[in-house]
Amino acid sequence: MPKFLCITAHDPDSLDRGSVLRIRHLFRLLARLGDVRIVLANYFGPADEDNEPPRREFEIIGKVQLDFTRNPSFGHRLRRQLDSRFLEIDGIQMPPAERERLLRWMSTHDMVWIHNIKLANAFGIWHWPKTVLDVDDVPSDLCKTVMLNTTGFFQKLRCLNQFILWRRHEKKITERFDALCVCSEPDRRRLNNMDKIFVLPNGFAAPEHAPVCRPSSPPRIGFVGSFGYAPNRDGVRWFVERVWPQVLEKFPLARLRLAGDQSDNQPWGQTNIESLGWTADLGKEMATWSLAVVPLFVGAGTRVKIADAFSRKCPIVSTRLGAHGYDVENGRELLLADSPKDFAENCLRILTNPAEGERLAENAWKKFLKNWTWDSQAERTAEIVEKVLGKAALS
Repeated sequence: MPKFLCITAHDPDSLDRGSVLRIRHLFRLLARLGDVRIVLANYFGPADEDNEPPRREFEIIGKVQLDFTRNPSFGHRLRRQLDSRFLEIDGIQMPPAERERLLRWMSTHDMVWIHNIKLANAFGIWHWPKTVLDVDDVPSDLCKTVMLNTTGFFQKLRCLNQFILWRRHEKKITERFDALCVCSEPDRRRLNNMDKIFVLPNGFAAPEHAPVCRPSSPPRIGFVGSFGYAPNRDGVRWFVERVWPQVLEKFPLARLRLAGDQSDNQPWGQTNIESLGWTADLGKEMATWSLAVVPLFVGAGTRVKIADAFSRKCPIVSTRLGAHGYDVENGRELLLADSPKDFAENCLRILTNPAEGERLAENAWKKFLKNWTWDSQAERTAEIVEKVLGKAALS
């Protein structure tokens, strides 16, 4: 049975959010094939030991703290601009002693699985032997969406520079790893080397029974996501300021329900908005919604919240970026809009005709069961392991 060393900046046993759900379920799929051990790498600040989960599903064999490069020298900045093999694009680095610890752990495992290129770069290792990189979010895509949605000239210029650096870096990414996985087919095509790149889409756990929805009256519209993540905050603020008043004109008693950590810390400044904070029983909550909204304009990869709503038969109105990477069509599995007027009209279309929402949700549910449950990715995960270790490793 192979031994897998999984390296991530997200604790798979922490509260549910997009990246946590992805790594948790991928590590579960790996655990079907071998022994999974995890190294937690932290670059979000000092580790908070008080938030240690009461029960662990996965074995944590080590924790490492990453550093930020402060006041980089002129030579450092010049290399960053000119050297396509320079790894400190975001200024995150691993102290040498911690890197040596990682190399020792790697030597005692058959395969390494590391979550995202920024973390891999921080370790200062160019060639990762017997390693799968889970790209998850393509960095240049994130830079591009930030650039398109920011207003300041100098901020746009900085984003453009980051976009150019990451695009150049991404062209060499397949040289460094034995296999890579991405969230969608468009991401796979963008990174070119098709033989090494596998699509492992974001998904959600399939419920034991088909969901039964009982929308409340007056109607509820909902959003799910961490409000510690700026694109979620900005997207909901856009919806609250530019779409929600149009909905209230037709449905003055409607409620906007915001489910996610830190949602109750936001001053929204509009009526009929209920911030729930982190919600333990999300299925029970979403069963009362007439629809979920995904009003995102910044991001990369694919949004887990789409698969989440599909898994609960909750109709969706989303921006096109919010639904990026999912094989869906406007009017078939969900409704898409990017302007405030069109987004509001799509919300009202479902509120005034609940049967339309039910039709969309049923189509999405069927597609979800076929393509976006985590169990549906088990065969692809085994294929990736075979690519790195050979078929004999799983026999």
